[in-house]
Amino acid sequence: MHKDELIQLHQLLVYMRKNLTKKFGHSIDEYFENYDALKIYPHHIHRTKSEHTYAIFLLSSGIAKILSEYGNVPRSVSSRLKDTGEKIEKEIARKKRQ
Repeated sequence: MHKDELIQLHQLLVYMRKNLTKKFGHSIDEYFENYDALKIYPHHIHRTKSEHTYAIFLLSSGIAKILSEYGNVPRSVSSRLKDTGEKIEKEIARKKRQ
C-alpha cells in the first residue's frame, strides 16, 4: 500500500473512532490509550509509512476490542491486530537504531 493510501485508511479509522465515541461515549477512550500516546495522526504527512502503519494497527485494534465487547466481532481479531502492531513497533525501533 502506498503512503497516501495508508493516510486515507488512517483517516477512515479516526472517523470510525469518532462514531464509536458518539455511540458509546468517552468510556471507550481507554481502548485508545496506546494510539493517543503515540501522537501520530492522519494529518501528520511528514511521518514515515511505517509509523502510520503502526498507528493504523493500534487504532484498528482498539476498534476491534470495542466491537468484540459491544458487538459480535471475535476477540481473536483484536488480539491478532495487537500482535501485528507490536511487530511493526519492533521494526520501527530497529530501523531507528540503524
